[in-house]
Amino acid sequence: MIAWFRANPRPILLIGIGIVILGGFFAVVAPLFDTGGAPAAQIAGVLPDHVTAGSQFEVDIALDNQGDSVLSQSCVQIGIQGPVRPDYAIFANIDRETFSNGLTCGGALSGQETISIRLFLTAGSPGSARVSLTPVQQSKTLGSGIAGTVSVGPA
Repeated sequence: MIAWFRANPRPILLIGIGIVILGGFFAVVAPLFDTGGAPAAQIAGVLPDHVTAGSQFEVDIALDNQGDSVLSQSCVQIGIQGPVRPDYAIFANIDRETFSNGLTCGGALSGQETISIRLFLTAGSPGSARVSLTPVQQSKTLGSGIAGTVSVGPA
C-alpha cells in the first residue's frame, strides 16, 4: 500500500489541498455565525433645536447594534421633561410602532447591523423640553444614546 502511494502522489496531494481549503472555509465562515456575547447598541442622530407649538415633528436616528449578538427587538426608550409628547416610530421605513410607557420596539437586529428609525413627536405649549433617547432591551440599557433640549416656540 505504501508503495502505491509513493508511485501515485497525486491523490494524496489533492486530498491535502482539499483539507486545507475546507479548513480555511470553516475558519472564515464559522465566526460569521457566532451570535454570542453581550448585547451592545448605540443611537446616533440629532434632535431639532426649535419646533413649533401644537405641531408634529420628526427626529431621524440610527440604531447601531455594535455587538455580535442578535437583538431580539430593537427598542428605543424616550425620556421627556417638558411640553413634548412621543407619538410613534417607523422602523426601517416598514414597521410603525407606537410608544408605550416611553418605549417603542421594532423587529430583530443582527450583530453589527444598523437600522434607521423615524420618531414622530408632538410639541405642546411653548417652552423647552429635555429629550433623551436610549437603546434598550428588556429594560436594560445597551449603550449610549442622544439627549438635548428642544425649544418649543409659539405657533
